[in-house]
Amino acid sequence: MTTASKDDIRHMRPSQRNKYRRDGFTWAEIKKIDRAIGRGETTITLTSATREVTLDLPPKWR
Repeated sequence: MTTASKDDIRHMRPSQRNKYRRDGFTWAEIKKIDRAIGRGETTITLTSATREVTLDLPPKWR
């Protein structure tokens, strides 16, 4: 299992990170979202055993 923390998130604003946490995403999922933002992707699909979510991604913060 990959561990992640809020210090590992570099490409999204803190308010965006907090929004994803409030929506129930794990730190590992948020890190995947952050990496996709850093690569310049516009959408990402996260799949787990209980759900499949497609997100439109915001632009890179820094």
